[in-house]
Amino acid sequence: MMSVFHYTRLSTLIDYILPSGKLKANDLNNMNDPRESHAWSFGGMNVPLETLFPGYYTDETHIDCQYRFGKMIKDRFQIICFSGARQQGWNNEMMWAHYAENQRGVCLEFDIDSLTDEIRKIFPAMDWVLEPVNYISASHDSPWIIWNRQLNTEENFKTNVKRIHKDIVLHKSHFWEKEDEIRLVFLNEKKPVLIPIAGCLKAIHLGIGFPRTYLPAIEDLVTSMDIGIYQNIYDNDEYQRWRLKKENGKWRSYADDDQ
Repeated sequence: MMSVFHYTRLSTLIDYILPSGKLKANDLNNMNDPRESHAWSFGGMNVPLETLFPGYYTDETHIDCQYRFGKMIKDRFQIICFSGARQQGWNNEMMWAHYAENQRGVCLEFDIDSLTDEIRKIFPAMDWVLEPVNYISASHDSPWIIWNRQLNTEENFKTNVKRIHKDIVLHKSHFWEKEDEIRLVFLNEKKPVLIPIAGCLKAIHLGIGFPRTYLPAIEDLVTSMDIGIYQNIYDNDEYQRWRLKKENGKWRSYADDDQ
């Protein structure tokens, strides 16, 4: 079974993810890719800016309205980022450094089949995709909005977001390639989506700088879950993982027994 991996801070795991039993999607404004987090000006065909911004749109405000329109498009994506699209995902050194408090945090391993089954069951009416990010080395043209005057505003947004989503959220520059990212993207959702994780969380990987004093807190929060807990170590210029098991009140490490 294929796994995907989500890196996060220790405080986020203990304060939010494990107590709630959910993983929260974020909008594009909370991403760290500058193309995604900064304002966009969207152009298009037949886009009725004068109708979308009544009482404000003029020739002088045209460019500002294009940026406002861009925000309306961007606000319709809710995203959860995973690693492991093409490679094993728990041992990505760059991800540990950038997204897990420089080795102090954790990496959550999810079974991809269980994850998608849970989403289909909990959110049967939502439109979503789970796909790898495509990394490009050349500049990428901005997607073009095609507005159909025979459809109402909401229908136009939904149609265009679905048509252009790959160009907006499933490509990044080649500088991000080491993230090996696969994204869970909810289309036309303007509020955060919360994904239950109890049935799809396989393991928690602890960074090499993880403070072991927090193990009891994690233990208390996962007592009802059948998951593995691994301690990462760094040896011979690569990560290795050791399975942690509690025996006679003490945590002991064992070589990876995942098979």
